[in-house]
Amino acid sequence: MHTPSYLEIIKKYIPPESPTYPLYMMHVTLVTARALRIARKLELSPQQITFIEEAAMLHDIGISGVDCADLSTHGGPYITHGVLGAQILQKEGLPQHARVAESHTGVGIYRDEILSENLPLPHRDFAPQTLEERIISYADLFYSKHPQKMFHEKTLDEVRAWVAKFGSRHAATLEQWIHEFEDQSFFRPIRSELATTEREDIAIAKPANAGLSTHPNKG
Repeated sequence: MHTPSYLEIIKKYIPPESPTYPLYMMHVTLVTARALRIARKLELSPQQITFIEEAAMLHDIGISGVDCADLSTHGGPYITHGVLGAQILQKEGLPQHARVAESHTGVGIYRDEILSENLPLPHRDFAPQTLEERIISYADLFYSKHPQKMFHEKTLDEVRAWVAKFGSRHAATLEQWIHEFEDQSFFRPIRSELATTEREDIAIAKPANAGLSTHPNKG
C-alpha cells in the first residue's frame, strides 16, 4: 500500500497553482529548518529527525479549511486550523503527525481557556507533550504567515512579548522551552543559511514513494 509523501499530502489539500501554496511552503520551510537545527543540536536519532521534518512540513495543513486572509484561504475560524489539520492527518493515516498539528498553536491551548473564552474548540487541552511536538511548536513561534513578515525571524524578546499576552502559564512554558532548546551559539538568524545552502536542512521534494515515518514519539 502506497503511503504518500508529505509533499503529496500538501499538494492534495493546497493545490500548487493556488496563491496559498507558495506562502504555505515558505512558512513551513522556515519552521522546519529551525526545528531540524534544534533536533540536530540535541543529537536526536535519525528516526526522530525524519519525523520532525515531516510533521513540521505538515503542521499547518489545516489552514486549507479556515479563514486566513494572509494566505487566501476560506472556511472556519482560524483558531481551529490545528484541529482541522489533525483531522486531515488522521484521515491520511498519520496519528502522530496529527498530534503535532493539533497542539502547535502558541505554546498550547488549555481546556480552561477554551471554556472561559468560549473558543470554538473541543473541550480538552491542546498542548505539546513529546519532545518532537515541543520542538516544532517552539520553532513555529519565530515565523509569521503574513506575506510581508514571512522572512522576518522574530527575536527571542519578540517571541517572549507575544507569548506573555496569553498569561503567566504560557510565559513560563516558553521559558522552559528556551532553557531546553537554546544557547548563545545556537540562537542566530537562519535566513541567510537557507539562501546559501540550498535548504540542505530539508528535502522538500521527497520521492513520491518515500512514505512517511510512523515512529513512536519520544520525549
